[in-house]
Amino acid sequence: MVDLETLGTVASAVIQSIGAVKFDLESNKIDDVGFYASISIESNLDLGRRIQEDSLRWWLKQDAAAQQVFHEPKMVLGEVLSDLSDWIGTNDYQIWSNGADFDIPMLTHAYNQVGLETPWKFWNARCFRTYKNLPGAKDVRIQTGVKHNALSDAVSQAQTLQAIHAALFGKSAPTTKKAKA
Repeated sequence: MVDLETLGTVASAVIQSIGAVKFDLESNKIDDVGFYASISIESNLDLGRRIQEDSLRWWLKQDAAAQQVFHEPKMVLGEVLSDLSDWIGTNDYQIWSNGADFDIPMLTHAYNQVGLETPWKFWNARCFRTYKNLPGAKDVRIQTGVKHNALSDAVSQAQTLQAIHAALFGKSAPTTKKAKA
């Protein structure tokens, strides 16, 4: 499960942070290590990525804990994408995100900009938003950690997906863990 925090909603938006966790849908296991990186706005702008004013105003209304992303040590976008590829390790993984038109297309656009191959096969992209809107899944939600922190949200989304899968297909429900963000 991958989650981005951004300064816009278009594919070329500035990516502030990337969070990801490896998880197993059947066993309800979630990798405790995960991946998290905070990215410099300047390295995004150098690639021609954009800030959308309405997203910036939205960030100003978020909790102080979520706004910490603006104060974290920063990395260059290209280095973060290379590190994410190394962390993923194989292109055989299914990659999930909250929306078919947000995180994954934005990451794909960024990978193309820096000249790196995406570390997943396009047919392995999965939409968590579609899954959580299936009949019988709408009331299943888990939120742990800081809302709008990329790693906390990735963990919460993976836990919610596992709980929905358990509810719909009779598997055991996951245990709730705190994110290490």
